[in-house]
Amino acid sequence: MSRRLLPLLLLVLFCPSLHAQARLAIYGTVGGETTGLGNEGWSTAGTVGAYHDFARGGPISLAFDGRADLSTNVNSFLFGPRLAVHLPAFPFKPYGEVLVGASWYRPPGGTTKGSSDFTYRWVGGIDSAILPHVDWRVFDFSYGGGISNATVHQKSLTTGLVVRF
Repeated sequence: MSRRLLPLLLLVLFCPSLHAQARLAIYGTVGGETTGLGNEGWSTAGTVGAYHDFARGGPISLAFDGRADLSTNVNSFLFGPRLAVHLPAFPFKPYGEVLVGASWYRPPGGTTKGSSDFTYRWVGGIDSAILPHVDWRVFDFSYGGGISNATVHQKSLTTGLVVRF
């Protein structure tokens, strides 16, 4: 890491006065997912993404989220609105999202080429602050599927970290 970036990183992570101004966040999670492809059970999955708050009113914030969901048989790239609630008296921040995008499927254990599809996801979860600019994503649950491939019903449950700037 460049010596020039270290003071900036420390300032962002540990300066509580910047907390109220944080509007951009990046996150990463790991957990499990089942897709409904064949007789596949739960497999390892992960999510990376970012969201940007564009409106706040009291304890409610609206954001735009973009994420990549990656698993053994399905990779999805999704985007959409995010609604979060943060009541100052409680350490938890529940959120919900409705996302759309594209997915690429590969049959379980298959060497054949997979297919792509328009996809949707309903997402809900809870974040909890552990440092001024770092949240623990306690859980992130999503349910969705492909529009033209009715056999795919993705469910994922992951946990991870959120870094807010």
